[in-house]
Amino acid sequence: MWRYVEISVFYFKPNIIDPFIIISYDYLKNQKKINLTEIRFFKSESDILEYIRINKFEMSNHKDDKERSILLQLENAINDYLTGIIIDLFEEMKSMDVLLDLRNKFKTDFSQKVINSLIKIRPGESTTYSDIAKKINSKAYRAVGSVLRNNPLPLIIPCHRVIKQNGKLGGFMGQMDEDWGTNLKRSLLKIEGNIISK
Repeated sequence: MWRYVEISVFYFKPNIIDPFIIISYDYLKNQKKINLTEIRFFKSESDILEYIRINKFEMSNHKDDKERSILLQLENAINDYLTGIIIDLFEEMKSMDVLLDLRNKFKTDFSQKVINSLIKIRPGESTTYSDIAKKINSKAYRAVGSVLRNNPLPLIIPCHRVIKQNGKLGGFMGQMDEDWGTNLKRSLLKIEGNIISK
């Protein structure tokens, strides 16, 4: 059944790293759950406000106590992760009344296989685009990169743990300034205890 989806957003400045984080979601009032639609990193608060304005998003006003509670848990979990506490954020979502709706985010069989392989990579581990392709019986490692570039939930779906075969970092989120995105990816790996020098 078709349902109008009202996207709300909230954002915060993590305790540890520089970028601001914005979280977009749909609050399912009847289920008392949030459907997480996107996580993005921004250099500045002004960049976030411009993004909200352009997309005509509604700032979260926490009308519901349960909504407020879930968002606080989510922010705390991300902050805990960024301080170096070993947390599998994908698994953590299951205990928070947070829905990820991966089938609608990754619509093809190939992209779902890529994501299912990726979420098995634990904090502190890394893999390569070609290794993921091999695990899903494909040679299309460039297509793996395309799926990850369009990942709307970095941190939750840990695309930062995928590096190039030659040991270089590769891109991160696909839409950022290259140096800034690469440095952020390096910082996330370092937080997990995975030092990449290239």
